[in-house]
Amino acid sequence: MAIVYHKELTKHVQWEGHPESPFRVRTLKKKLMREGLWSDVITPVMITDNDVLKVHSAEHLARLRTHEDVLLDTDTILRPATYGCAMLSASVAATAVKLASEGVPSLAVTRPPGHHAGRNTMGGFCFLNNAAIAVEAAGKRTAIIDIDAHHGNGTEEIFYGRDDVLMIDIHESGLYTVTGDVHDTGTGRGTGYTVNIPLPAGSGNAAYEKAVCEIVVPILRQYRPELIVVSLGVDAHYCEPNTHMIMNSAGYISVCKRLIAESAEGKIAFVLEGGYHLRATAEVVAGVMAAFEGRDISYEYNEERKETDGWAAEIERIKGCLSERWKL
Repeated sequence: MAIVYHKELTKHVQWEGHPESPFRVRTLKKKLMREGLWSDVITPVMITDNDVLKVHSAEHLARLRTHEDVLLDTDTILRPATYGCAMLSASVAATAVKLASEGVPSLAVTRPPGHHAGRNTMGGFCFLNNAAIAVEAAGKRTAIIDIDAHHGNGTEEIFYGRDDVLMIDIHESGLYTVTGDVHDTGTGRGTGYTVNIPLPAGSGNAAYEKAVCEIVVPILRQYRPELIVVSLGVDAHYCEPNTHMIMNSAGYISVCKRLIAESAEGKIAFVLEGGYHLRATAEVVAGVMAAFEGRDISYEYNEERKETDGWAAEIERIKGCLSERWKL
């Protein structure tokens, strides 16, 4: 499995103490090195403004190039250096997805993350939609599977009217944005190709396994993508301070293994999104990398916590809603 990374990713700083900090990729790199997984590291090929404009508006790109500090929301500030950092992060994703499209499974060590960035919107730590730019550049029939606990509202918006990109999003219901309802399924020729799976707070390993096995996998097999891109947010982990889900490391890695098994000829890329408990995030990513070598790592963050009541019934309700379009 190839790793796409650039040392300049650590230069992006929102403000001191911000959760989306350089320590995320530094901790990740150290963990992969300790596990003997920091190999086959590839420097990204830089994308151009034209690549960005296939996904984002000209106004969005012009705003990104601002020379002043602009507060976008309570957690996100646009700084003079943001344009260069965001372009580098999107380039990492584009290189990783291109490799995957050629049969080389890959990990894109991206930051800042991207799945909240829409065609003309930024926020939630996101400036450019890394996964969307990468998928557009690859030009393949693609399934994007977003397992970040926050809904990937930007990615959904970008592909909402298209049938050549299947967007599946498993997220904590009602967290961060008002988007991500199960009835939001796309528009026009894209109707049915947006699949939202909003799980209740307190969902953990069993809920995610059921959602993946009974919803995600059957839909993937019906859609038959040429390429799979996983927006790998690790903030549904019980260690995560900003969400209310309770997956452990083994549960996360099990879900990722199921997605790997559905990819054809190694055509799968993992693009890093959220996950702000440094060591738990690094542990999950290392476990995914190890899976490609046919081995397991030992887990530090693997407590089994009691899941919320009613998650199974909620998944059955979601299946019923989605069954209007898919055989579930």
